[in-house]
Amino acid sequence: MHPALKGALIGLGIGVFLYLFEYMAIRRAASERARKMAKKFEILQEERSRLNGMMKFCLFCPVGAALIYWLLS
Repeated sequence: MHPALKGALIGLGIGVFLYLFEYMAIRRAASERARKMAKKFEILQEERSRLNGMMKFCLFCPVGAALIYWLLS
């Protein structure tokens, strides 16, 4: 398998893992906040912007990992 393809697949896996971890952490915090305040569950705007920032980083992960693997091989 070509090193760049291998790096891209590894970067994709890392990106998906990071995004899911961040989403679950934000969801858990929102759930605890809603239960504490006895309100409806909602994700705040700051948390949404944090998820958008993580999405941009996760989109760069496969490209960056492919470049690193290709340069190091």
